Amino acid sequence: MNIESLSEFAYLADTLSFRRTAEHFYVSRSVISRHLASLEDALGAVLLERDAHGVELTPAGRVFLGEAQALLRAWDQAQQRVRAASAAGSTLVRVGYLRNGARPFLAKFVKAMTRKHPDVHLSLSCMGYQQARIAMEEHTIDVMLGINVDPSLTKNYRSTLIYKDYFVAACGHSHPLAGCADGVTFDDLREQRLVVPDSYVSAGLAKLVGQLVDEKALSESGELYQDIDMLNLKIQTEDVIAFVSNLNTLMFEESLAILPIVGIDTGFSISAYYHDGFDGAAYEACRAEFEACQRLLAATTPKVPWGEPE
Repeated sequence: MNIESLSEFAYLADTLSFRRTAEHFYVSRSVISRHLASLEDALGAVLLERDAHGVELTPAGRVFLGEAQALLRAWDQAQQRVRAASAAGSTLVRVGYLRNGARPFLAKFVKAMTRKHPDVHLSLSCMGYQQARIAMEEHTIDVMLGINVDPSLTKNYRSTLIYKDYFVAACGHSHPLAGCADGVTFDDLREQRLVVPDSYVSAGLAKLVGQLVDEKALSESGELYQDIDMLNLKIQTEDVIAFVSNLNTLMFEESLAILPIVGIDTGFSISAYYHDGFDGAAYEACRAEFEACQRLLAATTPKVPWGEPE
């Protein structure tokens, strides 16, 4: 198995055409067929089925397509990191971020770093919470942008607070609770179809929500989400209610009913954490720009109603 074969398979899976794939890679169709056969032998599975009607991915092929695309992205990132690390006078900073937590500020941070610190090259990797924690421990990333859910994070790593936020309940405008603009309690939510974060993908967020919702409500909900965009679609099209970040709901405020949760502190914070080997000018540049993001967000977004979260 090699990168060339993965690229060919990904292109073939997209076009379902041996001819077009061969032309794209400037080889013969027999070469593409031979490389595909080698992949299938290595994996022990048939990836594509061919008959008189055309080419179709098998179930195993659909699974492997996602894996191949992930491997190709990782290879592209590895090349970028090596080029950045070998560039004279430049410093590579590897940033692992949680998608939903970094959403309100990541673009601002990257733009500021590119404009003001051109000698610092950023390598960005979207990660799950547990994946990011392991990457910090193994020093495969320099900075982790994540939710402040575990006291050991602040204890073991230097950090910069970026923003404070709190959970709200979100539902579609046709939901029976949509008119409760003054807020809802957990008793109001107990009989509802709740949607909670998937602990495998969003362990930190799931842990926070688990501290707010009792185990009985969680076990009966049976609804999990992995991504804020898909969650938004689910809320709009189904009779469900979800716990979401107030700051993340700003982009959906016209399509969702946002309900404060009253009677309990649902505040949390997002911070940048730095492993102990990350220092010097690159560290100072990142810290300064994260602090700038913090000031901007603090000035333009609502305050957390319970003061500073832990």
